[in-house]
Amino acid sequence: MGLILNIDEINEHMEQLGLLNPQTKRTLVYGQVMPNAGHFFLFGAYAQLVKGAYFVMSLEENRIILIPLSKISGKIDKKAEPIFIPHEELEGIILKNGMMMHSATFLGKEQELTLKFAKNGIGMKWHKENLNNTMRELEKLQKVVGTGE
Repeated sequence: MGLILNIDEINEHMEQLGLLNPQTKRTLVYGQVMPNAGHFFLFGAYAQLVKGAYFVMSLEENRIILIPLSKISGKIDKKAEPIFIPHEELEGIILKNGMMMHSATFLGKEQELTLKFAKNGIGMKWHKENLNNTMRELEKLQKVVGTGE
């Protein structure tokens, strides 16, 4: 996917948006919406076609943050607004731990979004360092919102 996204760029962008804090910093991971049937994503009054899109995901106390990345350069798309998924809009989370990838499916009233996280983000040490912590935090959130069943 082009150039390597480094943690300093992410921290700087998050800081400019007022989103950088200890919790978001330790839950930053690189994720992709897998390009299958495609998704039209609507959470938090934000709509976007996200088929095959890349994001940096982070967690806050009351919401999930998705920072859009350019499909061409792999860098932060500074023209695109972050996507926020408030926890109260979630009706469930389905987590899967695979051999090569983890996934998190966020379920809302009439929408769902599945993000895949590679276990080894090549050249992205920050991703590998944060992945286990992020999955633990998602498991805690899953206990609160359920699995959508």
